[in-house]
Amino acid sequence: MACLKVIVSVILLAVGLAVVAHSQSPEVPPPQAPTPENLPEKLPEKPSPGLGNWQWSWTLRQRTGLRTSRPRVLQMSRNLLEGKGVLRIDDNWTLTLEGRAHYDPVGRLGFPRSLWIDPRQALVDGRIGPVDLKLGLQQVVWGQADGLRVLDVINPLDYREFILEDFLDSRRPLWMARVELPAGDGRLQLLWIPYFAPGRTPAPGDEFSLGASFGLGLLGTAQSDGRQGTGSWPGLRVGVAPTARPGYRLSSSQSGVRYSRSLGSWDLTANYFRGWEDLPTSYLAGLIGGPSPPAGPAVTPPTLLFAPRYDRREVLGGTAATSLGPLVLRFEAGWNRHKRVAVRPGISPSGIESATQFSGVAGLDYSARPWLWISGQYFLQATGASSTRLLFPRNSHLVSLYLRTNVQRETLRPELFVLTGLDQKQYLIRPRLVKSIGDHWSIGIGADFVGGETRNLFGYLGGRDRAVLELKWMK
Repeated sequence: MACLKVIVSVILLAVGLAVVAHSQSPEVPPPQAPTPENLPEKLPEKPSPGLGNWQWSWTLRQRTGLRTSRPRVLQMSRNLLEGKGVLRIDDNWTLTLEGRAHYDPVGRLGFPRSLWIDPRQALVDGRIGPVDLKLGLQQVVWGQADGLRVLDVINPLDYREFILEDFLDSRRPLWMARVELPAGDGRLQLLWIPYFAPGRTPAPGDEFSLGASFGLGLLGTAQSDGRQGTGSWPGLRVGVAPTARPGYRLSSSQSGVRYSRSLGSWDLTANYFRGWEDLPTSYLAGLIGGPSPPAGPAVTPPTLLFAPRYDRREVLGGTAATSLGPLVLRFEAGWNRHKRVAVRPGISPSGIESATQFSGVAGLDYSARPWLWISGQYFLQATGASSTRLLFPRNSHLVSLYLRTNVQRETLRPELFVLTGLDQKQYLIRPRLVKSIGDHWSIGIGADFVGGETRNLFGYLGGRDRAVLELKWMK
């Protein structure tokens, strides 16, 4: 089955490459590799309008997903209207408003069945002398990893579509103050987020649900040595207390600092963030009720009660990137001081302990031709605790390959992203083909294949492979 998925992915990519072979155009510039200069937070806006005038752009998208594995059902029919307006107040200040209206009548992903208004940006952006200020609802992107998160931990994610939605769309914007100012030969960026906002998670029974509390089903599967079932813990019922979250007070605020500079041909950053995990940790609170008697009438089995809560997160790390002609070499590393990890039964009453965790990415991007871009990554995650104590593997090794092409002045764009584990059987395969039609329309077709052993995240969500059709209008 996995071989068939790879064949489907290669066929979609080959369709684009076949056209490329007959349509090479040296006029089309190669796509830029992700470097500190072209990260999403630094991409230039559209040309500013005149003073006192709004400039509006609109996008209408229809995304339909069909599960390809049995039972074959319509997974989603997401309809999104997105609007963005930019007002130039004066020569130094602009106001940006952005939002989207969302409607999904299928209701299998956990999105509201009624019309949902999702604010995406309400930002005042300006300069006072050498200091840049950005105040309001916004996204901040740290790090350079493609398809994975190491330092990109500022904004929580929307997990209702797992990690299959583009991060730009799945990040949850936060109200914050962002200040950037000169510091020696570099730049210093300061962040302050006055409140806590969690990641958005699917409910039990949704397509990408991970249990009664997000991740609880995976814990149960690991406890039962990979035997996935609705009970998770045989002979026991599972109860979940309301999730405890930080209060709305000053001590619950989040903050971060990043220093960036160039040193020779290298672009370097050093990052520190103190915030909150965007997903709750499922702590074991206790066992309610006694054990069932060996004989006699049937009784209600005891309940294993979990009490999820959000924990503090403290991440220290940095990035480095350099260009070597058509090659871009990049590194990213992060160290989480107090990562909560699940441990084996009997080691901790709560089933959770605090440990350090290192995550790192080494990537190489190659602009092979004006119409072909290739990116490879190696990802390592290592937990600073003994493997005899941990419920999940201590180390995780992943590699990814991303191929992106464009032909006919970028009117046809085949893509292929593959992520696979080296030490655990897990994979994510994502082929995609996008065709632009005129100045305003595009149509895309793709597929998402997810699988592996049931004791890891991708394997637990196996059987949710899908084909996706997207129609987009932009003005």
